[in-house]
Amino acid sequence: MIVEYQMKEREMLEKALSRLRELGGTEAVLGERIALSWRDRNLPPEELERKLILGIYQYITSNPNSDLTTNGLSRFFGIGDPRCLAGLIRIAFSDHIPPPPKMLGSIINILRREAGADNSYVEEVTHKYPGLKIGHRDITGDIRIPPRIDGEVARSAGWLTTAPYVEVHRRYVTRNGLERVYIGRQYYELSFKRRDLPFLELEFIPFFEEYFNYPPPVETCTYEKYGTKIWGISGYIAHRSVVSFYRDVLGIEERREERTILFDGELRRYFIAGLIDMWGSIYSGRGKPFIKLYAPLKFKRIAEELEEELGHNLMIYPQYFTINLGGGGGWSRS
Repeated sequence: MIVEYQMKEREMLEKALSRLRELGGTEAVLGERIALSWRDRNLPPEELERKLILGIYQYITSNPNSDLTTNGLSRFFGIGDPRCLAGLIRIAFSDHIPPPPKMLGSIINILRREAGADNSYVEEVTHKYPGLKIGHRDITGDIRIPPRIDGEVARSAGWLTTAPYVEVHRRYVTRNGLERVYIGRQYYELSFKRRDLPFLELEFIPFFEEYFNYPPPVETCTYEKYGTKIWGISGYIAHRSVVSFYRDVLGIEERREERTILFDGELRRYFIAGLIDMWGSIYSGRGKPFIKLYAPLKFKRIAEELEEELGHNLMIYPQYFTINLGGGGGWSRS
């Protein structure tokens, strides 16, 4: 695991154990039924703080596989309006709440941190990545953002550079009758074939789980074409902060026609390796294996850069560009 993540988990565990001792131990915490109402705003702040932290531990124990959200916790407490819970958290932890422009995610994350239940690694990196956009579900879902850009991150940028970027816009009308448009979803969509399953299982999915605490959705379907069963596999990278990390921090352009090779030095080589992962196929020619890259025509700019970077001629076909990295004729696919 990444060192900074290990430190964060150790810090949260120590804080959680300290809080449990202050509250009388695990049995005392789980033995008291906690219910809140708007009247609790009149409690002394230390008593309100205690009830909130007791409640968050009880919620986590009874819902171990659920994200810790304001809506879920407010229902657990018996409060009808999540805004009431947010108001109580503000009262109990007034000294820990930054001004609204600096507030990231949900107000519930204040409570999570004070209880030692914040296992994300998002707010710690915002000073490193000023352009990073974060949604409240990224925090409540324990999404992490890598604290540094290493070779594996650069390689993953190569993967996503080959993928379409999709935005789903939604419309609504305000009370004043004005129409507004906002981004409902944004994601990268990647396509794989059956032969890519080892890559998906051993590299693609484990990378996002380790670096972002995010298992990317992967869907498999089969269909017949000319009497042959064809496998189609789609992968999606959809969390707002994860997408923003690649778009706004690493600089992957939205339009595929404008994308270019990123990074310098060693990271540039890792990035190109990511492109080869996605566009490369292994062949055998004259008794020797070689790699052949297939880049869709929309990637003309990056294909021309690859030609220069790799020192191999770019071939143009009606539907794609190709670059051979190795031997010549008389080849067959392995």
